[in-house]
Amino acid sequence: MFSVVSAAEERKVLGRSYVGLGVEVHAPLQCDAGEIITVNVRIEALEDVKNASVTLFIWGSKSEGYTPWGTSFTVLDVTDFPTGTIKKEAYNITMPSDIDLGLTYGILFLDWSIYRTLSWEPQWDKASFRATYVKSPDYENLQDKYNQLGIELQNSRITAYIFLATTIALVVSTVYVAKKRK
Repeated sequence: MFSVVSAAEERKVLGRSYVGLGVEVHAPLQCDAGEIITVNVRIEALEDVKNASVTLFIWGSKSEGYTPWGTSFTVLDVTDFPTGTIKKEAYNITMPSDIDLGLTYGILFLDWSIYRTLSWEPQWDKASFRATYVKSPDYENLQDKYNQLGIELQNSRITAYIFLATTIALVVSTVYVAKKRK
């Protein structure tokens, strides 16, 4: 049950500025199991950078938490990354059809060198973030039924108010006519 690439609502899940590098990661807010999602990564050189390496990992679990699931991508692996250079990448990720429902997580590993005081100084960091929420079809169906019941309840209330108004008008007109005949 694989679907086309999701065009779901996307949001920024990570945005940071490091010494010499700016990083943004965007992912869908939610998806279904078995769906293909797109994760967008943007890396910008804020200063001249050398030996830059950026790797993206997306993690989740299967089998009610007993089996890990993950995938990784090399976003950047260059010797020179001059100031102002921007690298944008989009990664299509197929969520397993048997993935556990709930949050999936991402980790971004960064390794680079920046020129400081007559030498290139190595830098590294890692950042974790919530990637996307895997929806539960059962919960979504239940939520749809609940919303439909709310609409039906509202319609019933409107009908009851119309009946009440009609009844009051009938009683008032009956009393008026009865008093007028006396």
